Amino acid sequence: MLTTKRKFHRFELPLDVKFRPSHGAVEYATAVTKNISGEGLCLEAKAFNFIQFENLELNIQLPKSRASVSLSGDVAWKKQVNGKSLVGIKFKMKNKDMLKKDMENIFSSSDIPRDRIFSSDAEFMKKMEIKNKPVAKTAVEKSASLEQTPATGFMKQYLKNGKCKVTFRLPQAAAMGAQDVVIAGDFNNWDTAASPMTRLKNGDFKITLDLDAGMEYRFRYLIDGTRWENDWSADRYSRNDYGADDSVLVL
Repeated sequence: MLTTKRKFHRFELPLDVKFRPSHGAVEYATAVTKNISGEGLCLEAKAFNFIQFENLELNIQLPKSRASVSLSGDVAWKKQVNGKSLVGIKFKMKNKDMLKKDMENIFSSSDIPRDRIFSSDAEFMKKMEIKNKPVAKTAVEKSASLEQTPATGFMKQYLKNGKCKVTFRLPQAAAMGAQDVVIAGDFNNWDTAASPMTRLKNGDFKITLDLDAGMEYRFRYLIDGTRWENDWSADRYSRNDYGADDSVLVL
């Protein structure tokens, strides 16, 4: 999951939003903003099937107006809360002056002064600096941390026999209380019964597979037999025949 420091203040401003992939091949989906700032926004949607880093076309309805603003942004993070999807979008606009003008239009009907839209969120930045301050580790702690599987994504261990031992890990934030998760991909002919994952105490799911090195594999996670999820730390993503994206593992 991607985490970003807040450069600007966030404001709770509920706005109706329509969104779809930037290539425009599908119908618009709808959502409501939870908060918005000069660098991005948080959406609440009934369903959200797009992956991290995917670029979206956003159509934001201006408050108390029939007009709307069109923006572009990348999916920074997503999670499930009470059966709904919360999604962080980071604006991705080539023309910064145009973005500033659009943001001023969005906030025009609110009581928020324009000079605060792009004012720095100093309090949040200070908290992030304290949180991310390096902490000295003993030699034993450093050794142990090197052997641990990363909290998200996968870990690759190349073997001398031309194989690569890959440990896949689906975080609890993506599994969201799931009972069963399986991994399916090119390495098991997309068999949804071949590779069940083990549920850990913290709610993550984990599995280790021996795969051929020098290969690329498409894969996805199937959650409770009904919902597909991509790996947030995949080497890259590739569009499949169903109009969605597969995670790609490169060995």
